[in-house]
Amino acid sequence: MMDLIDAFAYSVRSLRTSSLRSLLTIIGVVIGVVSLVVITSVSEGVQRDIMIQMEAFGPNMIIVVPISLDEGSVSSFSGAATAATGKLYERDAEAIAGIPGVNSVGRANYGRTSLVFRDKEVVAPIYAVDREYYDQYSDYFKIGEGRIFNNGEHHVVVLGNDAANKMFGKRKVDAGNMLKINGIDYRVIGVLERIGTSLSEQDDNSIFVPYDDGNELFGSQMAKNEVFMLSIKADEGADVQEIKDAIETKLIAYHKVTPDEMDFSVITSDYIQETVGTVLTMLTAFLLAITLIASVVGALGVANTMFMAVLERTREIGVLKAVGATEHDITTLFIIESAIIGIIGGILGLLIAVAILQVAGLFAVPFWLRLRIIALAFVFSSMIGIIAGFIPARQAARLDPVEALRG
Repeated sequence: MMDLIDAFAYSVRSLRTSSLRSLLTIIGVVIGVVSLVVITSVSEGVQRDIMIQMEAFGPNMIIVVPISLDEGSVSSFSGAATAATGKLYERDAEAIAGIPGVNSVGRANYGRTSLVFRDKEVVAPIYAVDREYYDQYSDYFKIGEGRIFNNGEHHVVVLGNDAANKMFGKRKVDAGNMLKINGIDYRVIGVLERIGTSLSEQDDNSIFVPYDDGNELFGSQMAKNEVFMLSIKADEGADVQEIKDAIETKLIAYHKVTPDEMDFSVITSDYIQETVGTVLTMLTAFLLAITLIASVVGALGVANTMFMAVLERTREIGVLKAVGATEHDITTLFIIESAIIGIIGGILGLLIAVAILQVAGLFAVPFWLRLRIIALAFVFSSMIGIIAGFIPARQAARLDPVEALRG
């Protein structure tokens, strides 16, 4: 019986004699491994960033927007009042605040307007929010410098980290600085910590002013007492679905519409999780299909190389059998060859995948290269080699030595 070390050395020599074909086969495995690592890492990165976003919208949070999900979707609700199918008003917020189980109701208005800091002018979205709204999301929008404003304050502003450090080019804004918003002097009283996920770019560029200042800044874009969005926090342990139903009942009466004609939507975390889950499932299935195709291509490449090796080395196999090599020995030789191809392809594929992910990270592409993905890549490449090489190896082992020597 052939020693395993000798079998390995013999297999390496055999691969070197057909180095070009071996290289091309390795490239096929590399493509499969790169696809697996990059696609899996990006998929997990996206899921991780989505979960970070989801944590900000806790299980006891509800939002109300003036658009019917039957006519659009949350993603299509871009923020302009003209995009909504209905309107929300201050009285809606007051009515919701009286529902049992409601802890707080936050109000938010939105508009785009000009900001000027040290002669640098930009046009950016601004959120006018009350203190209740900020407190509901304070674990996500964390103050890094200064403080948040209180209800009743005017002409003060809190900037997202990127808004403070990047929006005005080289001009960085600090707490205490003054800037003009729509021609009005505002004092910067706070700068938020950077969230820094791939999905938080808009949040890191957020600009918050007191809710009452919203009427002054973009009241002409909205009706009197109109509210862009309502955010509701339920009491701990409260039945969120029951509160959702109560909100819908109240607003249907206030808006004088039927349940089939609702011009608003009440959105819970369950709805968001269901929607996100559906999207992630579809994304994962699509990415797995791509990985499977790449894997099949790599496996076929290995199998083709090993079949060619059997045909070219028929006489050599006959000699080995004539000097005492068993079918097990021949099978081992060819499986080791195919496994070497798989392992080398795995190492090279992993290195290339890491390089691709690092470059992608420079363009804010989310990825999460976990240790289990690296382990999966090695197992994946090795199994491609072993499985794809098994049938050719068995074919070689079953060759009749007399016929092989004649070949």
